Amino acid sequence: MGRKLLLLAPVFALVFFGRFFPREIPDAAAAAADAAYPATALFVLGDSSVNCGDNTFFYPLLPLNFSSTFCNGSHHRLLPDLIGTDSKLSDPAVAAERMGLPPVTPFFGLNGTAAAMMRGVNFGSTPATIVSGVLDGWLRGYDRFLFQSLSQQVRQVFEILQVLQLELGASAARRAASSALFILSFGKDDYAALFSRGSESNRLAPKYGRRGFARLLVSRLIQAIRDLYDADVRRVAVMGVAPLGCAPRIVWEGAYGLGGRDCVEEVNEIVAEYNAKLSARLLRLNSELAGAEIVFCDVYGGMMEIIANPRIYGFKNVRDACCGVGRFGGMIGCLAQEMACTEPNSYVWWDLYSTTESANSLLANWSWSPSSESRQQLCKPIALQELASISDSEAL
Repeated sequence: MGRKLLLLAPVFALVFFGRFFPREIPDAAAAAADAAYPATALFVLGDSSVNCGDNTFFYPLLPLNFSSTFCNGSHHRLLPDLIGTDSKLSDPAVAAERMGLPPVTPFFGLNGTAAAMMRGVNFGSTPATIVSGVLDGWLRGYDRFLFQSLSQQVRQVFEILQVLQLELGASAARRAASSALFILSFGKDDYAALFSRGSESNRLAPKYGRRGFARLLVSRLIQAIRDLYDADVRRVAVMGVAPLGCAPRIVWEGAYGLGGRDCVEEVNEIVAEYNAKLSARLLRLNSELAGAEIVFCDVYGGMMEIIANPRIYGFKNVRDACCGVGRFGGMIGCLAQEMACTEPNSYVWWDLYSTTESANSLLANWSWSPSSESRQQLCKPIALQELASISDSEAL
């Protein structure tokens, strides 16, 4: 009994701090969402690829970006801010604009109202891992309090749906889950820990094996999607892991053996193998879960297209970090905005592992709908635009 009360504590906290729950979504933004696409909300789970470090109890007193993007939007935006938007738009508050939705609020930034929850939530954390306990150093032991792993974020989704059920009823809660688009973007921080020098890599590699690690991550991610499906979630987009062998940190650590190349091929092969396993497993899962629409978005392939043809897409530098210290900007990450380069739009990499807004914009647009010019279709079997357009009757 005590354990159940402990699990429900965050729910009661949201109710308490919200003070009241409106019975309906009164604003024009919610009405526009219904009119634009059947997908009425965007829920995001993931790592630093989807969060700038503001999703914590301690923000803004302790912004946990740790060499990630900055939360004021001054340098670049992440995938939730760019999915389905025109890359030429400069307003950072344009999350899922083509879906007719307002900006996605971080979980710990919610005001406790059902109306706010119905518009969508970003559960993403910086960093976040699929496997709990992967983080090491001073982070180890504190990660459960400061960051939200995959399992923790899934529990937070359940908490939100519980609040909606308590306030609006079971039917409304089910519709909120089934009519929303869920984006999952995990794996980068798990592999960053695996490939890093030091105790994390020494601890993980013998335990799982570098290639056996992929099987573990895929199985955990598939189980999380099954759990979400049991909670009436029906539209899911899973983002693959980028080619980390080309990331400045990995290139810096492996520079002695690069031979003039811009990427560490062994790392890319391991990440590509993970992406292939995940894509194949998601394809099978689609047929196993009745009414589910699950897509895999090949971020790896999109990034390799950019790296192979930088001038076509307006990039001048595909190897160095825009914001970092040391060779390739890969020794110390981006700790202050003043460290950033003067032309971030010409760089593919922002910091140790993160991509710039220019790269994110291309990936977001290619994920939303195939480009006739580049012939890039990152998401399969359907693009995000089509996934968001599926009616409730088709998804259920």
